[in-house]
Amino acid sequence: MNVIKNAALLSVLAALALPVSGSEEIDEELLVVGSRLPTETYKVGRAVSVLNEVDIRNLGFQYAADLLRFVPGVAVSRSGGYGGITQLRIRGSESNHSVILIDGIDASAAGTGEFDISALLTADIQRIEVLRGPQGGLYGSNALGGVINIVTQRPLDGLALYSELEAGGNHSRQAAVSLTGGNQKVQGRLTYVQRQSEIDISEDDSRGGEDDKDDNQTLSGQLVASVTEQLTLQGFGRYTEKQTDSDGFDFTGGPQQGLPIDNNSFSDSKDLTLGLTAKLELLEGRSTSRLSLAHTDTELDGGDFGNESDRDVISLDSSRIWPASGDLVQRSTVFVQFEEESFRNLLPSDPSQIATQKRDMLGYGLEHRVAINDKLFINGSLRFENNDKFEDATTYALDVSYRFSESGSRLHASYGAAVTNPTFFEQFGFVPDTFVGNPALEPEQSKGWDAGIAQVMFDGALVFDLTYFEADLDDEIASSFPSVINLTSKSDRQGVELSADWQPSEQVSLNANYTYTDAEEPAGIEVRRPEHMASLNVAYATLDDRLNLAASAVYNGNSFDSDFRNFFTNGFIAERTEIDRHTTVNTNVSYAFSEALEVYLRIENLFDEDNSDQIGYASPGRTAFAGLRYRFAR
Repeated sequence: MNVIKNAALLSVLAALALPVSGSEEIDEELLVVGSRLPTETYKVGRAVSVLNEVDIRNLGFQYAADLLRFVPGVAVSRSGGYGGITQLRIRGSESNHSVILIDGIDASAAGTGEFDISALLTADIQRIEVLRGPQGGLYGSNALGGVINIVTQRPLDGLALYSELEAGGNHSRQAAVSLTGGNQKVQGRLTYVQRQSEIDISEDDSRGGEDDKDDNQTLSGQLVASVTEQLTLQGFGRYTEKQTDSDGFDFTGGPQQGLPIDNNSFSDSKDLTLGLTAKLELLEGRSTSRLSLAHTDTELDGGDFGNESDRDVISLDSSRIWPASGDLVQRSTVFVQFEEESFRNLLPSDPSQIATQKRDMLGYGLEHRVAINDKLFINGSLRFENNDKFEDATTYALDVSYRFSESGSRLHASYGAAVTNPTFFEQFGFVPDTFVGNPALEPEQSKGWDAGIAQVMFDGALVFDLTYFEADLDDEIASSFPSVINLTSKSDRQGVELSADWQPSEQVSLNANYTYTDAEEPAGIEVRRPEHMASLNVAYATLDDRLNLAASAVYNGNSFDSDFRNFFTNGFIAERTEIDRHTTVNTNVSYAFSEALEVYLRIENLFDEDNSDQIGYASPGRTAFAGLRYRFAR
C-alpha cells in the first residue's frame, strides 16, 4: 500500500485519536490487557490470568519463561539448559501464534513472528498478564492463541537504588542494578542486568559433556513526563544482547542420528525495542487519546544461519466515555495502526540469497464497551487489516461478564476470530536452491470461544475460576519441501482451565492451576503440548513479613515431540515420540535484615527430576542459588 496514502489517512484520524502501545500506571484491580484502556478485571469476559509483584517475588525465578509455567493454558518448552531457545504455546496454538508485549511494544522478531522468551529476565518485571484465546479484534495479526503483556517496574518519585547479586550451581551468576527517581513532573528508571551460566544442554557425551555457556546482558529504562495535567509523555527502551552456546543436530545417519550433539554451534542475538507514547486526557477524564511510536529491531547470528529484521509502528486511538443514561454506561474507542516490517537473510552467504524484503499493514477498528447496572458487561471489537503482500483480514471479538454481586462471583464468556500472517521465511524463502518461499500464502485463521465461572468465597479469601474453551485452525501453513503450503484440513483445540487462589490468613497464600488440552491435527496429536499441566505455589510470611518461605511445583503430563532418529528409513518423515510426564519442585526462602538488606536461597528442581521438554536435550538437575538484595531510597 502506498505510504503517502497511509500517512494521509493517519493525519485525518489523528483529529479523533491519539495510541494503543504504552503502559499505564498499574493498579492491582485493573487489567492493562483485554481492552484499549486499563479496565477492572471483573468487567472483562475473556480468560485472563495475572502474576503480580508478590507472585513473582514468591516464585523467585530469574527467567520469565519459568514464571509462565504457573499460568493456566500456557505450555513452555525449552531446548536444554538456561538460555536455550524457549517456545510458548497458549491453548495448543503454535509458538508464533501469540503476541508478546513488553511495555506495550510487540517484542517478536518481524522475520519469524516469534519471541524467544529465553532472553527475558525477571529483574525489572513488575507484572505479567496473559489473555487467552483469539484476540485479533484488539491486537491484530498473530494474536491467534492469545496475548502476553509484560509490565516492567514503574519509575518513582524521589531517589531509589536497587541492586542484586546472585550465584549458584551450573556456574550461574547474576548482577542487577536499577536506579529510579524524579519528582511530580518527571520520573525515570534505568536497569542493567547480566546473567551467565554453563550447562551441557544435550544428552550427547561425545565431547565429554561439553558445557554450553549463556551470557545475557539487558539494559532497560523508561521516562515519564507530565507536561500538563492533561498531557503525559512516556518513553520506553530495552536492549538485550545474548550469546549462547548451542548444539547442532546429527543428520549423518549414525548412532546419534536426529539428536542434538555437542559441537561448536552458537547463537548470538541482539534485540532492541523503543517506544514513545503521548496521552491526552480531556473532559475530566472522559476522553482519552494516545499516539504511539514503536520500533523493534532484531539480529541473529547462528554461524551457519543469520538474519536481521525490524518493525516500525505508528498507532493512534481515542476513547470516549459517554454520559450515563440511567444504569447504562458506555465507552467507545476508535483506533488505527500502520506497521512496516523488513527482513533480510545474512547467512548462509550465497550469491542467490534473497534480497531485503518489506511489507506493510494498515489496521483500523472500533471497540465498544457497555456496562448495565454495574453487573452486566458486554464488550465488542472489530478490526480490519489491509496487507500489501497477502490477503486482507477482518477479525473481531465479543465478551460478556456478569457478576452476581459485589463479592465478585461472576459468569464470563468470549468469542473471537484472529489470523497469523505468513512469516518472511515462508513468504519469500532465502537461498532458492535451499528453500523457496510461497508468495501466494494466506494468513492462518482461527475462531474460538470459551465460557466459565469465577467463584468468590469466604469474603474473598478463596477465588477459583473454571473455564472451558474450543478453537479451530484453518489454512495452517505447513512444510511441503522445498516450500510451504496452506493446508486444506482443519486442526482443533479444546480443553479446560482451572485456577484457584486461596489466602486463609494474612501470612499464608496458595495458588493452584490445572489445564487439560486436547490439540490435534489430521496427522495426530500436536507436539510439545502436554495433555495435562498443573502448578502449585504456597507462600508463608512471618516475623513482620521479614521471613518469607515459598514452595512451588510444576507438573507436565505426557506429551509428544518430533523424532528424526528414523528419518532416513521412514520415508524422510519425522515420527512422533512420547515424552514422559515429570514434576519439578522448587523452594524459595528470603529474610530481610532491614528495609534495605535482604538475603535469599532458592533451590530449583529440589528432587533432581529429569524434566526435559524435548527429545535429546538434558535438563538442569537440582540447583541451588543464593543471593543478596540491597535497596536505598530517600
